[in-house]
Amino acid sequence: MKRILSGLVLIGCAVGAMSAGADERFKFEAYPASAVSTKAVSKIDWKSNPDLAGYWKSKEAVERVVGQKANFAGHFVVTSFGCGTGCQSTAFIDVNNGKVYKAPMQFPTDKTELPKVSGGKAHQASSNMIFMSSLDYKGTDMVQSDGVVVFDEKSNKFQTVAKSRPYKLEME
Repeated sequence: MKRILSGLVLIGCAVGAMSAGADERFKFEAYPASAVSTKAVSKIDWKSNPDLAGYWKSKEAVERVVGQKANFAGHFVVTSFGCGTGCQSTAFIDVNNGKVYKAPMQFPTDKTELPKVSGGKAHQASSNMIFMSSLDYKGTDMVQSDGVVVFDEKSNKFQTVAKSRPYKLEME
């Protein structure tokens, strides 16, 4: 019995160490923004993203950030909005020029395992990294994928650097 318990404890420790090590690469400090702007969004450049400009829910969510300061990647404000049943979307607004960017995943998340290593937050002003999730349907089941998105300052693009396999959401 002692051997079985010892073996289970050893396996548990090994699995815990491996999963903790995997998360260590996703700390905000590993993806620092080169500078954090003190400006607030003063105007929205709808020409930068006409698709979002044409949808009232996105337009309302984006307009709401006017007056807010950067909370992601040094110069972006994050805003999310509903786009239908089981649908959410997110936009990043640049405080420097008001340009609107559609996020590569649906919504920021602090409710999954990944953000726990970074203090439980989805994003912060001084980091180019954001934890995000996306929802989808597989047959009649709703599934979620969690990921890590990084803003690349050199290419001025958002890149998904890690993404989980879709997993089924339990509905209450």
